[in-house]
Amino acid sequence: MILSRKKYAAMTAILFLCALTVVSSVYTMTPLTEPLMQSLKINHTQAAGAASVFSFFYAVGFLVFGPIGSRFGNRRTMLTGLLTLGIITLAGGLVMDYSTLLLLRAFQGFFAASFAPNALTYVFQTYPDRQRITAISYISFGYVTAGIFGQVMATILDYYYKWQAIFLVFGILYIFIFLMMTWGLPKERKQASTIYKQQYWKSVIMLLKVKQLMYCYVITSVLLLAFIGMYTILGGSLQAAPYYITDIELLFIRSVGFIGMLLSLCSGYFVEKFGAIRTLRGSLAISIGGLCGVGLLSNPLMITVMSILFVAGISLTFPVMMLLVGEWGGAERAAASSFYAFILFVGATIGPMIAVPLYQAFGFMVSCCLLAAILGFGSIFSLFIREKKKTLTRD
Repeated sequence: MILSRKKYAAMTAILFLCALTVVSSVYTMTPLTEPLMQSLKINHTQAAGAASVFSFFYAVGFLVFGPIGSRFGNRRTMLTGLLTLGIITLAGGLVMDYSTLLLLRAFQGFFAASFAPNALTYVFQTYPDRQRITAISYISFGYVTAGIFGQVMATILDYYYKWQAIFLVFGILYIFIFLMMTWGLPKERKQASTIYKQQYWKSVIMLLKVKQLMYCYVITSVLLLAFIGMYTILGGSLQAAPYYITDIELLFIRSVGFIGMLLSLCSGYFVEKFGAIRTLRGSLAISIGGLCGVGLLSNPLMITVMSILFVAGISLTFPVMMLLVGEWGGAERAAASSFYAFILFVGATIGPMIAVPLYQAFGFMVSCCLLAAILGFGSIFSLFIREKKKTLTRD
């Protein structure tokens, strides 16, 4: 089924908006540690748990919704999950105690996972070859932009209203996007996959025997670990001595990271010009350099500049990784994509757990350098990834 360019552009816009808002919920609790502590009378560790519980169930959800999408259809699974997510998120606006917050965040994370693995498979089944990298780039741009968008939206809504308003606003957005997807996304064509004939875990085990995918997964495991880890401790460092920056100044520093995210939109150009592997290695090098700069430089302006560089490298890495995982997954790309997303957000769950103790024990500079070292370790495996042969990308 070949559609017009305008139709593909509209579909890509819907998928981008869904990626942006769904993944934003991963980050909305990151800047709200103090408001949650004051409102719910909880400690710092408990407040951080509101973010970690989402990431954990988000990761678990990928292992469930990947095979569900293969069985019942990717579009149908995305729609059902998004509608359920919208209802649950709206209910979050009524939360008044910590236990209920954790429960709703767990359900949020689980149903939010219905989008990512199915979106990638949907793109491979619906878009022609030349349109895929563009669509993947915009979806990935939505994912990485969510890291800033979610934090900024949460900060603004909490500043003018209360933190509960975040749930109400995002709940309305999810239902609105559900209606857009119902109208704007055509049904995907059917594609044969052994996931219909075998148990899901047999498919995963088979994929884990593909060395190229294993290298991709090792790199994937450290991306959000470093990203969320850095942003988790950034605010505490800059608002303490000797900087004492204000909430508005911190909001600005978080927001300008968006500039770096724009680089992900150029991923198609870089892949076409330099190849996926060279682009991957270059983006990882940029991110490591930026993260080291954030830790080593003491001027808030230079920290801001280096954070843009760090975000730019991470942002460019995501679409390339998604492309490689989708291609190496072949007919089993649904399972490959869901496992990719699982690993990615296991890293997101672990990130604050590693970054906060490091920050408390060694300070901001050493913590950033150690996070950069972890990112560097994962990046080593990019040296072993081979260029993908075109014959393996055919559907």
